Amino acid sequence: MEKKRSLIDVIDEYVQSGKAKLPVMDKNSLTVQKEISKSDPDLDRIINLIKQDISLTTEVLRLANSSFYKGLESVKTVQEAVIRLGGVEVTNMVLLVCQKNAFKAQDPAIQELMNKMWLHSVGCAVGTQWLSKHYQYENLNEAFLAGLLHDVGAFFLLSIMDQIKSKNLTIPHKLIEDIVIKMHTHYGNLLLTEWSLPEQYCTIVREHHAREFDAANLLLVMIRFVDRVCQSLKIGIAENQEVDIFACEEAAILDINDITIAQLQIKIEDSLRL
Repeated sequence: MEKKRSLIDVIDEYVQSGKAKLPVMDKNSLTVQKEISKSDPDLDRIINLIKQDISLTTEVLRLANSSFYKGLESVKTVQEAVIRLGGVEVTNMVLLVCQKNAFKAQDPAIQELMNKMWLHSVGCAVGTQWLSKHYQYENLNEAFLAGLLHDVGAFFLLSIMDQIKSKNLTIPHKLIEDIVIKMHTHYGNLLLTEWSLPEQYCTIVREHHAREFDAANLLLVMIRFVDRVCQSLKIGIAENQEVDIFACEEAAILDINDITIAQLQIKIEDSLRL
């Protein structure tokens, strides 16, 4: 008698057989990120890369005029956005737009979970970048991208389960959430390996929930802490998890005080208005 396959078995089969539609790391966002990481970035090149994509231009201008970024006057061109916000912030907008567009679901329930995870990812990206400034971390753009990608495995799993459900297979909602929570680090690492991203991002994806981790890896510690802060604010899908952000190991490593934590919480909540 054939052994009954679990949902994880089916997911693995999709990944290994090529049935899974692997999302592609957007070339525009990677090119923009590489350019802004240079010691002397070419802002004209960044502007031209954005202007080549009408939908990207539209979204960047929308974000630049959102309450989170808005100045006294409306931004009308990509050039104005770069001048007002700087290359790093504009690059972050490009990353936000491109990565959000990479994950869409046909199933409404799965799309709702993706929307919750997207808010969590944005909160972690903005929060990690803000905390990086506080601790004088050398690469703010790297911190933002790491925060944005740390839960990419959740989106990957949700995309695969959306494909499975499209074959008229029923998957209980609770099972979907459980698999995403328990397995997203494993599948996230698979995806980043496929994308050939640098090891520091793979490490963060693999170890941001690990019991044992490198306390000397400042970026990893910051992301672990910001992830906990987002959970405490009920941002994401692990909403029933009680988190004591003041007593966690990461808070002790960072030697972070109550005022800084309160400022971080405000920054994260403000970022969700994007």
